[in-house]
Amino acid sequence: MILNSRSLLSVLACLGIAPSAAAQTDIPSTMQHAGQTRSFIVHLPPGFSAKRAHPLVVALHPSFSTGASFQSSSGWDPVSNVHGVVVVYPDGGSTVGTNGSFAWNSWEFAGQAPDDAGFLSALIAQMHAQYGTDPCRAYMTGFSNGAMMANSFVALHADEVAAIAPVSGGWITAYAGDESALQPSGPVPVWIWRGSNENFVTGVGANARPRSQQDQEQRAFWVAHNAAALVETVSEQLTYGATRTYTTSIFSGSAPVRFTEVQGTGHVYQPGAADLIWNRFFSQHVARGTACAPCPMDLDRNGAVDGADIAILLGSWGPCSNCVADLDRSGSVDGTDLAAILAAWGPC
Repeated sequence: MILNSRSLLSVLACLGIAPSAAAQTDIPSTMQHAGQTRSFIVHLPPGFSAKRAHPLVVALHPSFSTGASFQSSSGWDPVSNVHGVVVVYPDGGSTVGTNGSFAWNSWEFAGQAPDDAGFLSALIAQMHAQYGTDPCRAYMTGFSNGAMMANSFVALHADEVAAIAPVSGGWITAYAGDESALQPSGPVPVWIWRGSNENFVTGVGANARPRSQQDQEQRAFWVAHNAAALVETVSEQLTYGATRTYTTSIFSGSAPVRFTEVQGTGHVYQPGAADLIWNRFFSQHVARGTACAPCPMDLDRNGAVDGADIAILLGSWGPCSNCVADLDRSGSVDGTDLAAILAAWGPC
């Protein structure tokens, strides 16, 4: 069976796939961890149901900020509302400044206070228990200090998220740390982002170095850890507020690595990052292990092979390294994968 993108769109239209019109919900929340009261905001998408096993994104703010501020600026709420993703915006464990802002204890691997890695692990477990989010489709992204925290988190808890996307974050070697402390238990799909104007120096003492160098070191670490090799480098013009050039190096290995530089931008959560990270990366990955794929054709793990799974397949159409929709592991999502979904149609 051979279908092009237009044919697939027709299939989706016939299946009536469309976002719910129900209102989204924000829930300010707290939990106790290691003697601290930790705060976070849960954003539930339209049509949320704890019985559906929605995917979960943990979105980490930069230093001198809050979860609420990152919620308003990161672009993840619109992604949540369209794609049915639960997003949680936690506050870091260190108070900084004088206006109620926070930072993450981002290069700590021995549990010293504040134990932010332990808190985030407990938070993810609570989200699964309270909101029924899918343990096989939990993801983490962060900006700046939050990006650093995402890298540190998977060094300790790689089995708890299916992929990470650190955006404009520093690297451990600039902060008097050593890459030997980063020992994820397995391969981790990673999409690293930076702005082309991020050439300022950050770090501690003699270890401080330009952010451009830190980003290259971060890429080299993940390429080596995932035993990945460069497949292609793609430059494209994308419009998010303004039209800019996005240059992405794509590496394939035991887990994929992407490295994107956005031309003309500085130290920001890069324009369109949330939209692109979800549609081109997070949505294509589930956690490794047979427990996360009891019915491989049920891509959204809602207990049935249905139109929502075809929508995920359409979003991954074409060449795709280690994609959940590449059911025959051919390196491409195509008509063969669509045929497999149609053959398994119904409850599973």
